[in-house]
Amino acid sequence: MQQVDAIGRGELPSLEQVRDDVWALAQAMPGGHLAYSFTYLLRERDGGVHVVDPGWDSDVNWNRLVAALAVVAPGTTGADVVTGITGTHLHPDHVGMAARLRRESGAELGMHAVERRALEKHSHRLLDLDEALGRLEAWGVPEQRRHELVQYVDRSPEGLVLAVDHELSDGDVLPVPGFGITVVSTPGHTAGHICLRDDDRRLILTGDHVLPTVFPGLGLGGVTSSNPLADYVASIDLLHPFDGYEVLPGHGYRFSGLADRAAECADHQLKRAREVAVILGDAVSEQPTVWELASRMTWTAGWDGLHGFQLLSALSQTEMHRDFVHTNGAPAR
Repeated sequence: MQQVDAIGRGELPSLEQVRDDVWALAQAMPGGHLAYSFTYLLRERDGGVHVVDPGWDSDVNWNRLVAALAVVAPGTTGADVVTGITGTHLHPDHVGMAARLRRESGAELGMHAVERRALEKHSHRLLDLDEALGRLEAWGVPEQRRHELVQYVDRSPEGLVLAVDHELSDGDVLPVPGFGITVVSTPGHTAGHICLRDDDRRLILTGDHVLPTVFPGLGLGGVTSSNPLADYVASIDLLHPFDGYEVLPGHGYRFSGLADRAAECADHQLKRAREVAVILGDAVSEQPTVWELASRMTWTAGWDGLHGFQLLSALSQTEMHRDFVHTNGAPAR
């Protein structure tokens, strides 16, 4: 497969045709922890193009998108051929270029209602330094480490400002002529994350909900009233009926075997919860703080190797797993 071969060579995959009317375009992520995200281009029955997750906003990515549109819709130039835009979730590596594409094409943007509210909240809210430091103190972060972390508190979605024209909900069918694409609400990575399934083509676009080689972080769309891990595990189960579909993820490469990979992703998250449950069970006196819990957990980079945003993310994940265990108990294997 071209996408897999490109990864092996350390290259950005070139535009790849997935079906007669579906293409995958890799868009670079400057400075990101992954090399690229995928934009999906759907050529409509009447010749227009619907864009899913336009990608990181940069001039290089814009030029790649315009060049890809000329291939997908021969005889057209620029972004005028784009008739609609859908975002799976609010992160800038997926919808950072949506504002530019919306402006240049006149096409409208659709996202889940929860993502729209999160975007509006963050675009009008400045970081409250005292509030951020208070959260770090409540976690038990040593005072000398707080200023290292405070700039990252409540950072997502990183000041991204988008005008969302259409609110999407579970079960909605996208207005894409020639396609029957259904919205599947899959909270966890963010509270308003969605997948998109096409029953006729037996395709499912999973955004960052299920990826082939990495495990998605959870709760990365801001503070929510529900537990992101509980949301994620529940929404993973929604994908099992589509095991026979080809998966078009937000990163990595397209793959099959959705049910097994989805179960693996869920178990990875629950493994952390089980680890937290053991530590809590071993506590002989008062309950450990989030910092103390995290320092006793297993991290890929090692606890001492976590700094800045990665350290804050580890602490946020630890709090999420602790709260999950308090509410649901230790998860079974």
